[in-house]
Amino acid sequence: MNEEVEIKVALLNRDVLEIKLNEIAQLLKEKVQKDEYFTPRHEDFFDLDPPVEYLRIRNENGKNELHYNFLHLDENKLLLKTDEYETSVGDPEMMKTILEKLDMVNKVTVTKKRKTYTYDNFEICLDFIEELGDFIEVEAKKIIGSVEGTREKCYEILREIGAEFKEIPLKFRGYPLMVLAKEAGKFKI
Repeated sequence: MNEEVEIKVALLNRDVLEIKLNEIAQLLKEKVQKDEYFTPRHEDFFDLDPPVEYLRIRNENGKNELHYNFLHLDENKLLLKTDEYETSVGDPEMMKTILEKLDMVNKVTVTKKRKTYTYDNFEICLDFIEELGDFIEVEAKKIIGSVEGTREKCYEILREIGAEFKEIPLKFRGYPLMVLAKEAGKFKI
């Protein structure tokens, strides 16, 4: 299990920021991910406000994994940290069949192109979500002092690198929620 502290915002100046990151940060990798999110038919994870559990099958460059994430929120429903559980999946179609036999349904699919950089002991991800547009995540791989202090440091990194951004309303936290809301006509950046 990994613990992480991260922030995610809509990115308004991707072209300028990408040039700057290529100058001041180290590009670690580029990848395309297709995430298929599943939820129990009888207890839809997405009915919670906000959801605190995600189960997905991820395809990345022909490699497949099953991910279960559990989010820890504070009293204001702000994300404190995420517990992540992951394992390789040799046959994703069989995994989908197993999930369906367990009465799970594929709720939403998110296709993401991601560039990952490292900068000042943080991971910065530039994301293009096929269904939504541009976003940026700043992630601390370990908690520095307190969780809240680490979150604030993530925002400091955003300001330091010159990101122009727009906060995402809490109720739309996470790409699958944004895609579902956009499909329902309730979300746009």
